[in-house]
Amino acid sequence: MEETQKIQDKKTNTKLFPIYKMFSWDLLFYYSIIYLFLTQAKNFSASEVLLAESFFTASCLLLQIPIGLLVDKFGKKNSLIFANICMCVFITILLFINNYKMLLLANFIDAIGYVIKGVCETNILYDSLPKGEKRGTLYSSIDGVGAARYYVIDAITSIIAGITFAIDPYIPVVLCLIVNIIALILSTRFKHIQSQREEYSKETARQYFKELREAIKFTFNSKRMLCLMLFFGLMSGLTYNLSTYRSNILNSINIPAQYFGVIFAIIQIMAGICSKGQGGLHKRFKNNTLSVLGIPYVASCFIIGCLVDSFGESVSNIVVILFILQGAIKGAYNVLIYRYLNNFTNRRIRVKLATIRNMFFNMISILISLLGSFLLKVTTSGNTFLIVGGICTVCMVLLLDYMRGKVGLKPEKYNKEDLKYSSLNEGGNLK
Repeated sequence: MEETQKIQDKKTNTKLFPIYKMFSWDLLFYYSIIYLFLTQAKNFSASEVLLAESFFTASCLLLQIPIGLLVDKFGKKNSLIFANICMCVFITILLFINNYKMLLLANFIDAIGYVIKGVCETNILYDSLPKGEKRGTLYSSIDGVGAARYYVIDAITSIIAGITFAIDPYIPVVLCLIVNIIALILSTRFKHIQSQREEYSKETARQYFKELREAIKFTFNSKRMLCLMLFFGLMSGLTYNLSTYRSNILNSINIPAQYFGVIFAIIQIMAGICSKGQGGLHKRFKNNTLSVLGIPYVASCFIIGCLVDSFGESVSNIVVILFILQGAIKGAYNVLIYRYLNNFTNRRIRVKLATIRNMFFNMISILISLLGSFLLKVTTSGNTFLIVGGICTVCMVLLLDYMRGKVGLKPEKYNKEDLKYSSLNEGGNLK
């Protein structure tokens, strides 16, 4: 009877996950207007906004281990509910913010929610899937559906955000809060899959740190996992910061605020199409998939920087097309990278690896945002994009060269350390 209920709970989670992701993967009504909201409605400078982003990513880095303990103690479902409460509080503070300290406080609360969601969401889905060779494929299929739906909704809400911002800059932020409340309600509908610890003792804490040390050791001993972690940190750190850089670039080439929503909508529609079609991309390029995604993305940043400073408004159409290309790449990447990271891992180690991968992301993201904040003080947004894009392009080329022969192999080609926490019944065999 208990096993039957567990199977039913897993089915409930897999059905609910795409719906939940549609509303909660990231903030809706937000990214197309938040730069304008903070710089125009709240009168912060572009450099202050990027510095606050650096504080956010630094907070994420510092919170990784404490939040790992929190998730270990209270379980993924309860932790996810708390994360969504944090997101609601974050948006509420933004509405009433009147000084820079409040902005930093809001970003700290956002970091708490963001880190918990990063640890829990993908693991809730992965834990709910049947073990076997096709687990990775099934994961990316379900996750891809949720991502595609999110991008469609985000496209629609981006247009609405742009229109309503022109009427009153507070309207899209209120709408963002409403959507977060919906996400909070949906998160309460997930079922517990693993048995939750009734008591939290020093022994539990010692066990957590023991497993975390094992995960860290595994990450650095496994060339495959280290490569994936480095790629995740670089690519995700750049895609995260570009949401702010992009608004700055559009502003610098005099794109009207009401068009921001339309541009972001087109970007998100392309991302949605590509997130759903990522399986075909993987089949087509196999072990070259990350190269196909990474090189064009970082190179496009460098090209945008060159164009904006040299030609200004006259190349606005080309700049927008390159942003759309970035959106398409991001859509496929965001589904595939978690599939690759989760393959060849078991349930015991997966949450700890999520903590480590978020550390890689936060460390690299901090460097990118601090560099961007400094550059915006001393030079133009075009030069900022050019320098950041150029550095990331060099790093990406060097990383992909290092990854050759270490990622994308068949299971029998990996060494023992790469498969330490895997069996073909647990992970899959695609990356």
